[in-house]
Amino acid sequence: MYLIEILTRELSKKIKISKENFIFPSKEGDISCNICFIRNKDNPQKLAEQICSEIKLPEEFEKVESKNGYLNFYIDYSKINLDIKPKKINKNVMVEFSNPNPCKAMHLGHSRTTFLGESISRILEFYGIKVIRANYYNDLGKQIARTISAFKKYGIPDKRKIDHELAEIYAKIKDEEVDERILYELENQTGNYIKEWKFVVENSIKGFKETYKKLNIKFDVEFYESNFKKEGKNIANKLLELGYAFISDGSVVVNLEKYNLPNTVLVRKDGTSLYLTSDIALTIHKFKKYSLDEAIWVVGNEQKLHFKQLFKILEILGHNFKCKHVDYGIISYKGSKMSSRSGRYILLDDLIDELIDKAKKELKNRNIEDIEENAKRIGIGALKYEILKVDRNKNIDFYPGKAIQFEGNTGPYIQYSIIRCKSILKQSNKKENKTENVDEYEKELIKKLLELEDVIEKSFLKLKPNLICNYSFELATTFSRFYENCKVLGDKKEEYRIYLVDKTKKALELCLYLLGMDVPNKM
Repeated sequence: MYLIEILTRELSKKIKISKENFIFPSKEGDISCNICFIRNKDNPQKLAEQICSEIKLPEEFEKVESKNGYLNFYIDYSKINLDIKPKKINKNVMVEFSNPNPCKAMHLGHSRTTFLGESISRILEFYGIKVIRANYYNDLGKQIARTISAFKKYGIPDKRKIDHELAEIYAKIKDEEVDERILYELENQTGNYIKEWKFVVENSIKGFKETYKKLNIKFDVEFYESNFKKEGKNIANKLLELGYAFISDGSVVVNLEKYNLPNTVLVRKDGTSLYLTSDIALTIHKFKKYSLDEAIWVVGNEQKLHFKQLFKILEILGHNFKCKHVDYGIISYKGSKMSSRSGRYILLDDLIDELIDKAKKELKNRNIEDIEENAKRIGIGALKYEILKVDRNKNIDFYPGKAIQFEGNTGPYIQYSIIRCKSILKQSNKKENKTENVDEYEKELIKKLLELEDVIEKSFLKLKPNLICNYSFELATTFSRFYENCKVLGDKKEEYRIYLVDKTKKALELCLYLLGMDVPNKM
């Protein structure tokens, strides 16, 4: 927060200090500082009194007091600036996310990587970072062989969206019915199964793109595993030649035990390679072609070992790439774990439609016009917010009915708060202005608005959009208290309160943008 930066600069003239020494909001004063406990452990109060008597107080503050060793600063609310000016960072970062297997439709489980990846990309862009959004399709894995086997046995009824049909037959076929030769034939380009492979992959991705369009998510680049199989095998052979890999039962195995990681197969004895093998080749390609400063993968926590092995192999090969795995927990649906293979899953398209329908019913009850577009923004916003509001290190148990509620910590509640602000601003013809006299509800709202800059910074450093969700709910709740207790329209302080309403609207709009959410016109 800029007020803390001002205090840090001023106090650093007297004492060694950093912004981590400040507490905001504080129980005593508006901003408290604990530096005296660090610099004078025997008598912090004496040092606090000395600083109070010597400091040149910046104009944004009314006074400073010493109490029990703390420095307590009181803000002059008539002189603060609520605008945010983030420091720009000159970097190229690729964020890889979503990554559905192109052999079946996306289900609820895919929503977390997709929404996290998009939100993280927007947060990075907020700081001026050039972000390349990437999607990686595993189009030559074992699941492809499974879907092709199912396609050959059952065909496609062609009654629904094609990727939904593929998901159905994927779950229908039994393990013993999967033709294991398919993967070998495709990877070695014998010419067999090419037609079926293209049908499955192309139609799956066609379905994905329709879903992404609904969600307003676009990718800058798309990678296919099939394009990196050959180079991945070349790298495996290089590791073998350099002595970092060995042959075991006909397979090429990379030796990672000396790095406290389990050894792992790169090429099977039948000549087919693994996902990790292609990922090594792809990562090298990413950094070289796109001149990346950093690469981020938004992938579930069950893949932690995969990325530890990937990063270590890249290091062994002599690459000094900056790589980060942003992991997250699983999603269950109303207490049940999902599985594409068993057929226990909720298709993402179906869930989107369900939430939009629930939003339509609520809007009809409220006699709102232009129901279709508004319901779409509310329903999809509810889904995104419900997924993003949970710390990514925790699991989620998703309930559609809770997500679409217009009250509580939900997307619709935040959206409604913005609509309410817009309605107030539309009814006022006063110009925004500041004031000398600020009451307790105005101060509470201003303090919450001042937190926004730090919240975004923390979400950036931790790559956790849930911090923005939590803040959005707190700000919306604080604004509601302000509005209930402070008359805006027609009050003698209307000009100042309109200013606070406008700042609240802009803060909430920024938060929803960073979360990848749209705002409806009416609710």
